Amino acid sequence: MLLLEKLVGPAVPVRFLLFSIIGALGVGTHLLTLWFGTHVLFLAFTLAQAVATVVAMSGNFFLNNLFTYRDRRLRGRRLWTGLISFYAVCGVGAAANVGVASYLIGGHHSWWLAGLAGAAVSVVWNYAMSSIFTWSPRRAAAPIPLARPAAAPPAEALPPR
Repeated sequence: MLLLEKLVGPAVPVRFLLFSIIGALGVGTHLLTLWFGTHVLFLAFTLAQAVATVVAMSGNFFLNNLFTYRDRRLRGRRLWTGLISFYAVCGVGAAANVGVASYLIGGHHSWWLAGLAGAAVSVVWNYAMSSIFTWSPRRAAAPIPLARPAAAPPAEALPPR
């Protein structure tokens, strides 16, 4: 990771670069799963698309948890609540992607430019929001205050010997 930081410098955060690379792998996973669902399992396109989306998002979550956010790696129960929050964040990112791309294509821009703009919006959104909601830095638990020893009663309050 340090070598990568030296190569890309301060211009692009390494964590964002890793997140984006894993996202690109997710696109490939999505397309492969979609093809498998429609051509091998003969699923309806809509069902295959939904399955491919969940498979790609799940793969991206686990790879990001393993590599991109290894210093904030989620385990146990937090792994599963993190997965659900990642689904929610990426769902909003997908809606933003479609919204931006649809707006641009309506303005007679080329389909690939509209698609790239939508993808750019969603990758920035997904990265920023999952950093906050899914992999937020763990706060250290507040230290438990130690019980103070009881103060000795004043000498005049003690019973005579």
